[in-house]
Amino acid sequence: MALTIKQIRSIESDDELLDRLLAELKLLFPPDLRSDPIVFLSGLQNVPKRLRAMASTYELDVSMALDDLAWHFVNHHSSLELAEETFLGLRELEAPEAAEIFQEALHIIKPHWQELENGIQSKAAHDWLDSTGIQALIDPLNDRMWTFLKQFPDKSFFSPWLAYARKYPGRHDRLEQSRDMASQRPF
Repeated sequence: MALTIKQIRSIESDDELLDRLLAELKLLFPPDLRSDPIVFLSGLQNVPKRLRAMASTYELDVSMALDDLAWHFVNHHSSLELAEETFLGLRELEAPEAAEIFQEALHIIKPHWQELENGIQSKAAHDWLDSTGIQALIDPLNDRMWTFLKQFPDKSFFSPWLAYARKYPGRHDRLEQSRDMASQRPF
């Protein structure tokens, strides 16, 4: 069941709001749907703007907690469109610094995307990232992204989610979604 504007406004605890948002995302994008990039991208087109932005940035949050930007692309290389959707999601969530950093990293990896799609085994990925110079170019961007994330020590990328949900609770409802869908450019 979708969160309403009234419910979002009545939830005082960030933890509770985050739990409710994550539950809604899990319902809309279960693991089997997320594992198929074509189905996942299609699903993103059919949800409200905020949920689209949150769903498209979720894996980046995980990547920055466990790895880094280079490994984010190694682990999520199945769709360049999904990487572009992550960038758009960061912009929508009003995280322009993170969006800029992500865009710079995407620009570095993009010429090598075909190699990623062809499949680089995880054991060989470290060597590949080093031999192509990708890791050396992305390392300063990792430092910038981690500095950005330090301002949200408890919730990392979830903090912009919460701020956005509280600032724009109406971007969650279906009426707003249908207006936004009509104005969006296709990918």
